[in-house]
Amino acid sequence: MNRRAVWLVVMPIILFVMLAVCIYAGIATRFEGWAYSEAVEDMSPNLTFVMKGITHLGDSVVVLLFCLALFVAPKTRRTVALPVSAAVALSAVFNVILKQIFARGRPNVLRLISETGYSFPSGHAMINASLYIMLILMTVRYAEGFYRKLILSLLCAGLMGLIGFSRVYLGVHYAGDVLGGWLFGTAISVLVYFLWNGRQAKIKNSDF
Repeated sequence: MNRRAVWLVVMPIILFVMLAVCIYAGIATRFEGWAYSEAVEDMSPNLTFVMKGITHLGDSVVVLLFCLALFVAPKTRRTVALPVSAAVALSAVFNVILKQIFARGRPNVLRLISETGYSFPSGHAMINASLYIMLILMTVRYAEGFYRKLILSLLCAGLMGLIGFSRVYLGVHYAGDVLGGWLFGTAISVLVYFLWNGRQAKIKNSDF
């Protein structure tokens, strides 16, 4: 990888570390309290129903089935299936490790769904960040037409954002957990993308 690629991987990790320091130093407490208050300000049965549906879109089973579908679909089998699945798998592994390292308890607020385990970084946010950031990168690379690339990229970014928001709304994560998941998931996606891109370039050159 070149310097630009390394920087794009390292920068989110640096921000992740800074966020973790702010959380454990208590600097982020006020922000996280404000974020939760804003998230639940318009809480209602209908909105809660929608948020539960959105958060389930980010469940591990759904993400796994999506990755399997990429291997089945002819148009994605040889292009995006492997790098997307690799990014998701790495995020899942690193999330388990990071949660054990930081061992942060879940928010002491009204929980609208049942969750167990540690809180930081959010597994839903991290795994779905790796999924959707990688899909955005692949969309920019393979999709035809500017507007198609734009619409698909905005859709991916929107889903990632909504899933992260739902975790705060449902009371199972602090906003800092979600931000941390997004940052580390992004770093993993960018790393996998550049490694995969380099591998593809070598394969292409070896064919000549």
